[in-house]
Amino acid sequence: MFTFYFISCLIVFSQFELNAHSYNNPQRGITTVDMPDIVKTDPKYRIDCAPDIDEYHSFCELNLSQNRTTNVTNSICTARGCVWDPNAGLNITTCYIPLEKGGYGLVGEPNVISNTTTRYTLNRQAISAANDVSLFNRDIDDLDVQVSISDVNMVRMTIRDANSQRYEVPVPIRWNPLVSSAMPPRIQFQMTKTTNDQVGFRVRRTNTQSIIFDTTFFANGFIYDDNFLQLVTTIPSRNIYGFGENTHRSFRHILKQSYRYAMFARDQWPTGVNENLYGVHPFYMVIESDGQAFGIFILNSNAQDYKFDEFDTNQAMLTYRTIGGILDIMVFAGPTPEQVIQQYQSVIGKPYMPPYWALGFQLSRYGYNSLKNMKAAMNRTLNANIPLDIMYGDIDYFYKRLDFTWNPVDFDGLPEYVDWLHENGMKFITILDPAIDSEEKNYLTFTEGQKANIWIKWPEDCNLQLNETGNRNMLGYVWPDGKTVFPDFFYPATSDWWKSEIRQYYSKLKFDGLWIDMNEPANFDTNKDAPWNWNRPELWNLHCPIDKELLENPPYKTAICGDYLSDKTLCMIGEQTNGRGQIYKQYNAHSLYGWSEALVSLAAARTTDNKRSVVISRSTFPSSGAYGGHWLGDNAADWSHLKYNIIGMLEFNLFGIPYIGADICGYFNNATEEMCQRWMQLGAFNPFFRNHNGFGYIDQDPGIFSAEAMASNRRAVELRYTLIPYLYTLFHRVHISGGTVVRSMAHVFPSDAECLSLDEQFLWGSSLLIAPVIYENHVNKSLYLPTTDRWFDYYTGEEQLTTGKVTISAPLEFMPLYLRGGAIIPHQQSAVNTVAARKKPLYLIVALDSTQYASGELFWDDGDSIDTYQRSIYNYFLFNHGPQHLTIQPWVYKYPQMSNETKLDEIRIYGRSTRPARILWNGQEVKPVIQWTYNTTTNVLTMTKLALNMSKTHRFTFL
Repeated sequence: MFTFYFISCLIVFSQFELNAHSYNNPQRGITTVDMPDIVKTDPKYRIDCAPDIDEYHSFCELNLSQNRTTNVTNSICTARGCVWDPNAGLNITTCYIPLEKGGYGLVGEPNVISNTTTRYTLNRQAISAANDVSLFNRDIDDLDVQVSISDVNMVRMTIRDANSQRYEVPVPIRWNPLVSSAMPPRIQFQMTKTTNDQVGFRVRRTNTQSIIFDTTFFANGFIYDDNFLQLVTTIPSRNIYGFGENTHRSFRHILKQSYRYAMFARDQWPTGVNENLYGVHPFYMVIESDGQAFGIFILNSNAQDYKFDEFDTNQAMLTYRTIGGILDIMVFAGPTPEQVIQQYQSVIGKPYMPPYWALGFQLSRYGYNSLKNMKAAMNRTLNANIPLDIMYGDIDYFYKRLDFTWNPVDFDGLPEYVDWLHENGMKFITILDPAIDSEEKNYLTFTEGQKANIWIKWPEDCNLQLNETGNRNMLGYVWPDGKTVFPDFFYPATSDWWKSEIRQYYSKLKFDGLWIDMNEPANFDTNKDAPWNWNRPELWNLHCPIDKELLENPPYKTAICGDYLSDKTLCMIGEQTNGRGQIYKQYNAHSLYGWSEALVSLAAARTTDNKRSVVISRSTFPSSGAYGGHWLGDNAADWSHLKYNIIGMLEFNLFGIPYIGADICGYFNNATEEMCQRWMQLGAFNPFFRNHNGFGYIDQDPGIFSAEAMASNRRAVELRYTLIPYLYTLFHRVHISGGTVVRSMAHVFPSDAECLSLDEQFLWGSSLLIAPVIYENHVNKSLYLPTTDRWFDYYTGEEQLTTGKVTISAPLEFMPLYLRGGAIIPHQQSAVNTVAARKKPLYLIVALDSTQYASGELFWDDGDSIDTYQRSIYNYFLFNHGPQHLTIQPWVYKYPQMSNETKLDEIRIYGRSTRPARILWNGQEVKPVIQWTYNTTTNVLTMTKLALNMSKTHRFTFL
């Protein structure tokens, strides 16, 4: 049996006093629950006793060189103590765990540690028939279950081996076991048992008694094996969102004939099936029939998979499996979707605040191949009068694809070009890959890293490359010409080395941010004869001991793509260390690599010029959003990927990474003009707004197309720039309070059944509705406007009197936008980049609700300094409209430079019921016609030429 290594998560304990509310009240008489008839009689609810055999091909089948599916036989099944039913029917498991077997029983009484924490002891021996079932013969008999609460909204169930320490995720989280004397709990844990004495874990709401998490009905499916942990829970609703990173074909999970998805970081582009992609996010949210929402977070970084299915007539169920670590489950009560995400982020960390310029348009491609071509793409964009803030360097600008270099021939003059970008208000972001060439002569990046001994290593007792290297470095092959080593970002010395390399590179090339790619970590064609891009006649590759080591070839591999866990990455026995004696196997910590690199990279980037900077990472894990953003990977110029773009944005906002976007116009394949035009419209509402494509494909920068398409692209980007003050304010709000920037209709209208499945329209915040056209040759858009609110055409201000399901005209150059009544949205005139735009006048659009009220806010700072809110170097404005007045108030004004460069010049008010006779500004007359007009057709009041000083309070009175 191999050893799991352990490090406890950061838990912040608070002092507390006893109070009258019973937050964690273990019942001495544990409730016995009888199984519903459907569980007893319907074979589709049977617990699979041979999940490793995958008899119905539920696993990902990409990159397989061998058939992983075999037939289940009677002998295999009965040897596991299970029941074999060869006549079960299509898609029904033929080998299953009977209800009376499996699971764990409770031993003794609960141990009440405090009024926040209770411990339970479980044992397989306590179930008379439990020991008769064993899938892989490595079951852990004794379990310790610790249940704790945090305030009124969160319950945590941590299930460990009672006798030995196992690996636990070393990502710091914040869990505060405390109680509140002011409010009763919203959710409560309950231990249950079946008539066979198998325990279940149940969490229910205290107001509606809705059971939001419950393993009782499938207690026989609770397995805690050394390499296979499984639980099955019922879900009180079919409106389920989240878990990833995967390509989901809809935002709300499909339950009928659903896929099984794996979560294990992989160098894998989205194809539209059940592939496991770049990151791991074991979090999902559910909206119940009454509109209340809750969230579930399973803190685990091992390879894991999940499958949602229908249960009963209107419920759902989840089968969750992982192959290591512990089960650490957190439940968030909500009850609104936004509160669920805020509660989740209170545990994993609130989102990073991007610099203002990072919300501008960004241009990139793999395959410029020369500075001349890079400049040409930029010039086409600028010559088309399309705003542009950021240019990118992909690996083709490097010398021999080596980090911290540039090609001195094809990119001669690059430092001077970057300086020119800065002089003209633009930025430059460089790519960095973690794989470092170990064979390039005089390559100081490797030499210095080797001195510090910072690479991921083979274990001392199993080093398949020792004869080649003479050391423990694990060699692979990625983009450079030489064999590569991989930095261990857990190791403190690696942080010092990385920071030094970044600072030295910055002294030569004044980049502004980091794009960290290939950090799953990727390794090409592991275990094959040679990598696909191998550059030598003799065969060589990284081979893992797949026939000798359990970690390389566990009995259950999960639903991952590829033959082995090490497919496209490093060997699972590879080791990392925290420098304090703690060793982490890749088997456990592989999916944390991108997170660890992002954490170190942001800190390093901020040392270059003490600015906020930006990090965009391909691989992510819970809490990655506190350090940067993510792009949705190597998508394709295919119409289906426009919808994947929307779904990915919505999911990553749930995951705590709102700085998110897709490669606009697609990475693989050639985009058509129509597709790119529509995608630029959608892309303008990706928080991370970058046009990027792959090597060898036609150029797709927005200035390359016809005059009509260029004009459309320009309007889309200019529209984005006018809205950046609003977007920046949304980011400030989630940075301080947690939450989402991009929201689904279900998120904002959880009680409206029509909204629960919508994923072809979305919102910024709760008020700006975006309805992009995402299908070829479509010139109309079908959308849904909730009937409970007023909605206004964003462009004209005219009220949409027909609500509910509507179809509107959407010609190629137009994207529908609507404003919800009750909102005040800050804008700013567009310019060639954000540096120029920030000097332009601001304007407000006010959309009134049915009572003539509206409100909004604006956050403003220098856009680039670190922690301006925490250091009180910012301005915060409140906007309020009532039936007879509009107030603009600088609630906080501690960035006085704003008044020198930025005025508020225009206000448009949508939905005024009558034309005012007079308008007063701070008691003074506002001149009609010259300064204000009212359109009686659209009911829009427009005030112009205001030139308001934002440091002052302004009150408009409508008489």
